Amino acid sequence: MFTRPLYRRAPSSVYHLSFSIFAILHLIWSITPQLYTLNNSDPQKQLVLYCKMRLYGTHVLALYLRYTIAWACMDRFFATRENIRLRSLSSVKVAVMLIFTTCIVCSLIAIHIPILMDIRNNICGMVGLYKLIYPFYQIPAVSILPAVLMITFSSLTIRSLHQRHTTQIHARKRDRHLLRMVIAEVVVVVATSIPDSANQIYGIATHDVVNKSAQRLETESFITFLTQFAIYMISACPFFIFMFVSKPYRKEFVNTMIKCQIKCMQRPNRVMHSTTQ
Repeated sequence: MFTRPLYRRAPSSVYHLSFSIFAILHLIWSITPQLYTLNNSDPQKQLVLYCKMRLYGTHVLALYLRYTIAWACMDRFFATRENIRLRSLSSVKVAVMLIFTTCIVCSLIAIHIPILMDIRNNICGMVGLYKLIYPFYQIPAVSILPAVLMITFSSLTIRSLHQRHTTQIHARKRDRHLLRMVIAEVVVVVATSIPDSANQIYGIATHDVVNKSAQRLETESFITFLTQFAIYMISACPFFIFMFVSKPYRKEFVNTMIKCQIKCMQRPNRVMHSTTQ
């Protein structure tokens, strides 16, 4: 959809397209192994390298998703500025450069995961002191910083749109249309990140608690499952978000489906000519 003429020249389309690609990769990387284990033994309990790389890949792709939306918010802010220098930062070239840089930086800052993850007691996960230290990295880098960037730039963009002159009403409508798509993504990302952050904080607070009852352990395990499940909503929602908040996107999608249907219906039937001897 974001390669269609309506979106092709907009820098935001680069961020939305990248977000959609990262979301697909995140779902495939995260969900496929879980489906495999329904009828097979879990390989991450036996293969240390697989254990490390699966968790690392899931985490890095989640970082890509969050920071891609943060840059999309920043792009909308630059696009609505009257200053020519700032507005020039809203370009396809800058968007591609930011996405490429984000992939490199996020991959590097999360390198501690495959180094320190291990298999203990037939469980692939964090062990020892790393289990306590990890939330101090997770909460600022994954939850707080992206959310602050998203909210800050979205707020500044909305303020900028209100301050623009009425003669630019057509530009304002276009900016608001793209901004709604970005803000909808921000709401989903922030809403799904809060439960996970709260669970991480709870884990730190109760780290030294011993002799937990079986019922409490089951409750904590279930809550952890729910918070991790909520993270997958970030990857599963983009299409529905865009369809719900953007009328031009819905129109473009319907037109694309109609064209595909017409093309299939107009496909000439192949006639097999038989030869008789």
